[in-house]
Amino acid sequence: MTWYYPKGWTDQEDGVEQVVIHYVCTPPEQWPDWSWGHESRVLEDRGGFPRNRLKVLRMPRDVWDIQHGRSTPEYRFHYYFEVFQNGHRWTTDRFTEDIVYRDLEYVDDHGWTTNICIYWSVGDWSAPVYSPMEDPRFPVDSEFRATKYYSYQDKERFHHDKFWMLQSMERPHRWRSRMYGPRGTTLVQQYHVGRMYPPEEKDEFWLGPDGRSAPGGNYWVHAL
Repeated sequence: MTWYYPKGWTDQEDGVEQVVIHYVCTPPEQWPDWSWGHESRVLEDRGGFPRNRLKVLRMPRDVWDIQHGRSTPEYRFHYYFEVFQNGHRWTTDRFTEDIVYRDLEYVDDHGWTTNICIYWSVGDWSAPVYSPMEDPRFPVDSEFRATKYYSYQDKERFHHDKFWMLQSMERPHRWRSRMYGPRGTTLVQQYHVGRMYPPEEKDEFWLGPDGRSAPGGNYWVHAL
């Protein structure tokens, strides 16, 4: 599972032909060895004056900490820009951001919900993410885990069996999931809530602090 992080660049001078972002992630308090390899992406030219460039990066939800023998959801994101300008190339300084997370819980007292995601994005709604939520009591090895929904072929079976499994669980149902972003930034967030079974009661909507909404309508803001 991944999340999206938009990284931008604004041309400060004429003659810029292309901008590439180079980046790598490390566990907390560790620094990268760039000679071991890293990711690179060309920023998309969005036009405007001055000219803006943007790339939405696909970020990991955790990284492997070899020193401690475990994965960690908090890590460091290191990057720099390579600029091609007037037939030459130059690079910026290297930057580091601490990636942190925020856990959310949605409490369903009545067992109405059968499917729910956190709908969220870093900063604004330019790169939204759907993070499936699950009650921690739901079996981890079940084929009806929320994370398996989008690739599950028989959606009717999924809705039916998930509904009855949820009905057998004591209420309230506490749906949980996680959001990520650089420390010091903000996240915008709604819930995408669905009751997908029984068919005659099917209903789904986006939910913000002021009630039902269009995607990105009314929303919560979280400081990291």
